[in-house]
Amino acid sequence: MSKKEENILFFDQLRRTDVALVGGKNSSLGEMYQKLTSKGVLVPNGFATTAHAYHVFMEEFGLKEKISEIFKDLDTHDIENLMERGKKARRLILGANFSEELEKDILKAYKKLSKENGVSNLSVAVRSSATAEDLPDASFAGQQETFLNVSGEADLLLAVKKCVASLFTNRAISYRQDKGFDHFSIALSVGVQKMVRADKGSSGVMFTIDTESGFENALLINSIYGLGENIVQGKVNPDEFYVFKPTRAILSHSIGKKKIKMIYNPDKSDDNPVKDIPVSEKDQMKQSISDEQVLQLADWGMIIEKHYGMPMDIEWALDGEDGKLYIVQARPETVQSQKDRNVIEEYKMKESGKVLVEGQSVGWKIGKGVVNKILNVEGIKKFKKGEVLVTTMTDPDWEPIMKIASAIVTDKGGRTCFSGETKILTNLGFLEMREINKNMIEKGLFTQSLNRDTLKYEWKKITDTMVRESKTMKVNISQTGRHKDNYLFSTPNHKFITLNNRTLIDQEIKDVLKNKNFVLGVDKINSFRKNKISSKLAYLWGCIYTDGSISVSKTKGEVQFIQKQTKEKELFIKTVVSYFEDLFGKKMGVCVKKETNSFIRGKKVIGSATAFRCYSKEVARKFKEWKKDLVVNMLNCSEEINYHFLAGAIDGDGTFNKKVDRINIYVSNDILLQAIVVSCLKLNILPQVTNNRHIHNVQIVDNIDNLLKYTKRVKGNSKRFVNGTKLLSAKSLFYDIVDMVNFEGKIKPYINKNLLIDKKKVEDNILPLLRGNIKNILLKILKADFVSLRVTDTKKIRMENVYNITVEDNHNYFVFTSKLTPIIVNNCHAAIVSRELGIPCIVGTNNATKKLKSGDKVTISCAEGERGKVYAGELKYEVNTTKITGLKKPKTKVMMHIGDPSLAFASSFIPNEGVGLARLEFIINNSIKIHPLALLNYNKQEAKVKKEIDELTIGYKDKKQFFIEKLAEGVGTIAGAFYPKDVIVRLSDFKTNEYANLIGGTQYEPIEANPMMGWRGASRYYSKAFLPAFEMECAALKKVRDEMGLVNMKVMVPICRTVEEGKKVLEIMAKNGLKRGVNGLEVYVMAEVPANIILAEKFAEVFDGFSIGSNDLTQFTLAIDRDSSGNFDVEGLTNENNEAVKFLLCDLIMRAKKSKTKVGICGQAPSDYPEMVKFLVECGIDSISLTPDTVIKSTQVVYDTEQKIKRNKSVFRVLRKNK
Repeated sequence: MSKKEENILFFDQLRRTDVALVGGKNSSLGEMYQKLTSKGVLVPNGFATTAHAYHVFMEEFGLKEKISEIFKDLDTHDIENLMERGKKARRLILGANFSEELEKDILKAYKKLSKENGVSNLSVAVRSSATAEDLPDASFAGQQETFLNVSGEADLLLAVKKCVASLFTNRAISYRQDKGFDHFSIALSVGVQKMVRADKGSSGVMFTIDTESGFENALLINSIYGLGENIVQGKVNPDEFYVFKPTRAILSHSIGKKKIKMIYNPDKSDDNPVKDIPVSEKDQMKQSISDEQVLQLADWGMIIEKHYGMPMDIEWALDGEDGKLYIVQARPETVQSQKDRNVIEEYKMKESGKVLVEGQSVGWKIGKGVVNKILNVEGIKKFKKGEVLVTTMTDPDWEPIMKIASAIVTDKGGRTCFSGETKILTNLGFLEMREINKNMIEKGLFTQSLNRDTLKYEWKKITDTMVRESKTMKVNISQTGRHKDNYLFSTPNHKFITLNNRTLIDQEIKDVLKNKNFVLGVDKINSFRKNKISSKLAYLWGCIYTDGSISVSKTKGEVQFIQKQTKEKELFIKTVVSYFEDLFGKKMGVCVKKETNSFIRGKKVIGSATAFRCYSKEVARKFKEWKKDLVVNMLNCSEEINYHFLAGAIDGDGTFNKKVDRINIYVSNDILLQAIVVSCLKLNILPQVTNNRHIHNVQIVDNIDNLLKYTKRVKGNSKRFVNGTKLLSAKSLFYDIVDMVNFEGKIKPYINKNLLIDKKKVEDNILPLLRGNIKNILLKILKADFVSLRVTDTKKIRMENVYNITVEDNHNYFVFTSKLTPIIVNNCHAAIVSRELGIPCIVGTNNATKKLKSGDKVTISCAEGERGKVYAGELKYEVNTTKITGLKKPKTKVMMHIGDPSLAFASSFIPNEGVGLARLEFIINNSIKIHPLALLNYNKQEAKVKKEIDELTIGYKDKKQFFIEKLAEGVGTIAGAFYPKDVIVRLSDFKTNEYANLIGGTQYEPIEANPMMGWRGASRYYSKAFLPAFEMECAALKKVRDEMGLVNMKVMVPICRTVEEGKKVLEIMAKNGLKRGVNGLEVYVMAEVPANIILAEKFAEVFDGFSIGSNDLTQFTLAIDRDSSGNFDVEGLTNENNEAVKFLLCDLIMRAKKSKTKVGICGQAPSDYPEMVKFLVECGIDSISLTPDTVIKSTQVVYDTEQKIKRNKSVFRVLRKNK
């Protein structure tokens, strides 16, 4: 019998050419099992059901005809109809029986596999493999089901049948229909493979190409604890490792928050054979695999890639029992491998016209066409291909027409974002923006959003995410405006939702500040779903987690609760003890602690207490596990349970201050704090969180009487009925109707002084003065669950990666401040989708739907900078396509500047001769964030600084090593991206005020009147005060060259004022393993001080080359401080085209040529001024470094200039002209 007629084929019978028989997954497993085992790649054995078996099964019981009838006239855009038909198809398959022959063959193969492994019922993974799956042009991966930890004949047969049924999930049906695949030209094979015990080890995925940029010299490995389905489904934030293939070096480590892991379910009565359990905090902070295992996987990845001859997407597992790594899947990478990176397009307007509207440009393209203005989703059916979509704001329902639009213009939205640490409350708890962006979207995340029509909050799906580099501003948010530690980092133009004359409006945060307006804070949230939790258990959680202790060892465990036995605590203690007995059947042991003596404020205090202990390992373990899910449990429980939980927390470590009418809860860890805040918000309480060293103080002024009904120890009565707590801006409510509502003459002063007013007072005193629509709108706002909060500017700006998300339907979501205050902000769906689709898009125009009419002919230009323009009429534009392979290479080296390592891989595709300026400042600012001396002197830091350092250096006991490794990883990534071309790394060039902005920096930096001219550059490196920090910098660069093998990295010294300074720096570098000339190390000096040019010959004796810093050279030549020029008008003076500056440039080039020393430029001038490029080439410069976006244009200018002149004659001519 031929292979085509077999029902079952084992892996050793399969090759990758057998896709038609067993699909991409199974044929690939057979290929590796046969061909790569001998090369050391371990693949667990298994077998596959064939396409023949599938077709027999579908035809034997008439399933094909019945399902064909079900799918007749199917419209995949009708979701309800699609769901109904898919359900019918799956039900048919699950109700059918396998033929006797097929069932016999499956069980025979299973017995054989079990016998090979020495067991009777082997635990196996059962995976589907469609015959069109994993082809380079058909990304079917992940659309069918996988079943893990399947054992026993009956369970195996059921799992195989479920795999077949999964060929007809709604998503798979829609995908095939959209791709034009016939439903029955695709067969399904089922792979049955020995389970690797990753539940006791680790697992993950590996890509032999960078998945973001397509850079082929980098290999990406993601790793988590437990079974691999969590990483495939995106449920866990994994560890991430980049390996540089040519030198086999780990470029970077990123430790993910691996909060859960999937294991086999020990409860055999449960239908689900696997389950998620929490990962200990200690293990979360560790790598889930060692560096040695990372490199072993990388070696295997390169072997597999070489064998297949293409980039690969590989799944692997680490068996926790035998300690071995295994490859469990491999398929071609289907995204980056398909992109043509040899073509670069440049769009340019050929004529101008009347500008109708402007907004923020997304992308760099130009589009034109006829306007189709659509204001709601019902209108999308009228949209035609090639039209310009004009709307208020888009959401995922609009994506079908966005794909066919020639351009998109929206009133709202933007490219606006928040810093990576900004938190969002999701159905899985609090997550940082950077976590969501990295790998969370596939998890089906939901977050809360404001329905602008009903003013109610709704859970909406997060549908997309984006990241970019931008400046952010730090703003403080509080009711009074005096809270200095409750902040957000936002781009200045991010639009927050606020009130203006009782109407919700969107306003950029910089304008909120400018106009002294308020943002809206959320004071009531809803459950995502309802979970049943015991009220007694919730109360115990509150008191034990705040004021108890839990310990678990290998042999025992206990939950302890220590209290002083007083009359006021009698009910509290009795309640806790009785709840333990009711819930766990355990009586708490009583142990009277020894009496203690101490002095407080000079007075002797005698103390005694009693420890109540529940001795049970099982109970203690449960309390530890419950704490991991505490936030989600408090989110999804009933409000009654929230009351019980908060009551326990208040009784455990809280107080009621009758004088100020306030409850305080003292909290020592973040999970408990988040759970308390969530519980408060569910009960219409907006808490204020402050800090006293490492203790959080949660202050509650709302709903006090209701809370104290549930407490056992803390008691009292609130007087809050006199002064309310739900406040709104008087100006935002009454500015336009002040004469109508000026109750007893009090409202005008409120508006003039920009004060907040109590909702209750408005309802009692002002609402009766109004009639009709105004009254109805005001009443609706008063009943809404938001309050006004003041915003203050800290004047702190930083450059960083920023993030935004798209939320379906409502286009807004809540971000949480550093102290967990929820604020309503807008999202940016159009910007994200248009960027992905490559469609020109202008967002945030404010008035496009008013100015533009359907039928108007317009041109949309995103090719003219930050501001996108909509022109009247269909104007002419051109698209210049540059084939990288055909770009002529000039003699002058054209290099580029790189600061952000995350952009290095993508930038490497631009034609270049290496990196002329790699800045350390971006890496230190964004990856390290801490002053190096604060890390070296960690033990001497204040508690607040220590806490900030601890949060950033998780997993690093040696804080010095954190600095060295993170700096090396950033530099190594840049050097690897351009290997083997030169990458010139400038030593850190922060000014004192910039160093002071780093965490812990103020105590190490002097306050200088003019930091631009002060303690910076070479003078820092040899000074006693900074030398230890510079030695750390040297250690990082040494690691890049010696350990990573990236000897293409060169070093450049900035602001070197004298030759003696240069010698001192080189001497220190040599002592720290960076000796000039050893292993090809070259050291350059920045020519940015006139002394560098005047004494060029002497500097040339010390250094290998010059790199001109035109920005600083201009200011030092013309006595203009770029940082302080606001004191007088210097417009036009700070220009590198100044005659004196150009003379110095050309003079240095001549001197360098005479001394046979390399000379280049890495300043901004050539990127900004094309004429400067021509001038420098005429002078005979060796290399020009530019910003990546100007490299293509400038390369052509350099080549053309070289063709027009002869270098030796032009130098003489230019010098004569300048003199």
